[in-house]
Amino acid sequence: MNIKAFFLYTSILLACISCKQIPVQSATVSAPQWLAKTYKHVIMIEDEHMVKLGENYLVDIPIQEKPDSVYAFFLNADIPIERLKKPSNFYPSINEFILIVPDWKYYKIIAEEASKQGILIEPLVTNNYYHITRNGGEIKTDSTHISGNGHPYISYTEPEIPKGMLQVYYTDSYGSVCCPRDPKWDNKQDDASFIKEFEKNKKLKITDTYRQNNGKEGEHAIYYTLSGLTSLQRLSFILEKKSQGITNKEKKDIVFAPQIFTPHFVKIEKEGFRKMIKVN
Repeated sequence: MNIKAFFLYTSILLACISCKQIPVQSATVSAPQWLAKTYKHVIMIEDEHMVKLGENYLVDIPIQEKPDSVYAFFLNADIPIERLKKPSNFYPSINEFILIVPDWKYYKIIAEEASKQGILIEPLVTNNYYHITRNGGEIKTDSTHISGNGHPYISYTEPEIPKGMLQVYYTDSYGSVCCPRDPKWDNKQDDASFIKEFEKNKKLKITDTYRQNNGKEGEHAIYYTLSGLTSLQRLSFILEKKSQGITNKEKKDIVFAPQIFTPHFVKIEKEGFRKMIKVN
């Protein structure tokens, strides 16, 4: 039985059985000022919400990112905490968030002790709380550890796609065709062949892709919604598309720094110069 399953199993049985408790041995400290008494609209991240290829992750939860809002996440998935802090990775437009993480080391000790003694031991609810702020390349982190009483009240939410927004997994941006010329234009013809080859190899279709003009010198963006694909297929597309222009791509090496990818939203423009045009 894995640790998460054990924790759930013991939580259910404890409603009917009187058991021994083993607390975390830590000094009592006052709660930091940033820790709220209540967190509403907490977003749960579980293993089912993420996929991994190599050291790259896709957290497939659509969130409308607002730089001036504070978000709260409960991490119940196997993702390195340090990777979530990087502003170029996990929901890059979110500048401040609370990360709540169960103390799995403590729960492992409880599970081992229960197995050794052949009894049911009640674990105290034990979490690590992180306050993470990101300002450009500067990252600040504070944390606190709570076991037993004193936890904030938490209620969860499932993010929804807001009206008038397009859910996007990958954006290809092209600059000016002339003044100065964006080097990406030299390989523009490779896009169609890449899509065709990817569809053939993966036995799928890339659909619901949109183009939007951003300037009068050919500047535009291509938005890939990757609708109908599984999370693993989406991550595979993102990685292969990012490596499309890398010189050693024939070796099929992913040479850019590992990332945590997340979907984002783009406002749908239905008229005017920046009207979005469906390309497939």
